[in-house]
Amino acid sequence: MSFRTLVIGLGQIGMGYDLRHDPDQFILTHARAFQVHPGFELVGGVDLDSERVCRFEMEYSRPGYVDLASALHDLKPNVVVIATPTALHYQTVSTVLEVIKPSAILCEKPLAYDLDEAAAIVTACEDQGVKLYVNYIRRSDCGVAEIKARINDGRITQSIKGVCWYSKGLFNNGSHFLNLLQYWLGEVVDYQILNKGRLLSGLDPEPDVCINFERGTIYFLAAREEYYSHYTIELIAGNGRLRYECGGSQILWQSVIANPTCEGYQILNSIPEAIISNLDRCQWQVADQLVADLAHQEARICSGSEALYTLKVLNQIVQSR
Repeated sequence: MSFRTLVIGLGQIGMGYDLRHDPDQFILTHARAFQVHPGFELVGGVDLDSERVCRFEMEYSRPGYVDLASALHDLKPNVVVIATPTALHYQTVSTVLEVIKPSAILCEKPLAYDLDEAAAIVTACEDQGVKLYVNYIRRSDCGVAEIKARINDGRITQSIKGVCWYSKGLFNNGSHFLNLLQYWLGEVVDYQILNKGRLLSGLDPEPDVCINFERGTIYFLAAREEYYSHYTIELIAGNGRLRYECGGSQILWQSVIANPTCEGYQILNSIPEAIISNLDRCQWQVADQLVADLAHQEARICSGSEALYTLKVLNQIVQSR
C-alpha cells in the first residue's frame, strides 16, 4: 500500500531546494521525497502563489491548487504535509481536519510560534485519531541514530559537555538542535541565559544559553546568519570528542589514545572516525521513517508531542530572557 500524499506549501522545503539538483543524489524537499519513495504517491500540491503551482505541475505532472479545501476534496490524501509559514500552521491544520481525516500530518518545524496554538494542534490531531509528526529532519538521519546508540550503550561515555552553534534564530534553526540534543541527551533539567542576544527580524530571538540535559550540559551560542550559516555541535565525552559539522553532513569521532610522546598522558586521535550521515537525502530519510511508523515499526521520526516539548522549552527560555 502507498499513502496518497498532498504537499501544502511549495516554497523552499516544499519544492524549491532541490529543483536544480540531481534527483539521484539530492532529496531535500517534500515534493521530491514523496514522489520517489515507494511507500507514498504524490497526488498534488497547494500554494497561494499561482506561479509556484504552475512550476509544481510542470515538474511533477501532478495537479496543483491555490485553494486548499478544493485540493482536499478532490484528492482525498492519506498523508498531508504542511510546509506553510510557521504563523499559518494552526490555520492550515484546522482546515485539513475540517475537510478530511488523514492518517497522518507531517508539519514543518516549529509547530507554531505561540505555545497555545501548538498545543491545540497536538490536541486536535489526537482527538481525531490523526498521527502528527514534525519535520525535524536530523532525527531521521542514520548518523544521528548511530550517535544515540553509542551514547545509550556507553561507547560515548558520560558525563558529556558541549557547544552548539546555531544561526537564523532560536525557533527557526536553534529548535533543530535543541530537539536533536533532547533525543541524544534526554530531557532538559534546567538552563541559564548567558546573553539575551538580539531579536532576528523582530520575531526570532538569538540568546546564548547554557542548557543542562539529563546526560550532559550544552552551551548554545548564536551566530549571525547574515555573515554565513553556521550549525555545529561539539561534544566532549570521557572517552573522546564528537564533531557534528556543517549542520550534520559531516560527523567525526576522535577516540582517546595514549600520548606517544609523553608517557602517562592521553590525547585525542588525530585520525578521526567518520560516521556516515545522509543529509543530501534528508527528506527521503524522513519519508522512510514516516512510513515505518505508520506500519507500526520502530522509527526515529519526531512526533507532535515530542516537538511540543521542544517548543515548551524554547518558550521558557525566551520568556526568561
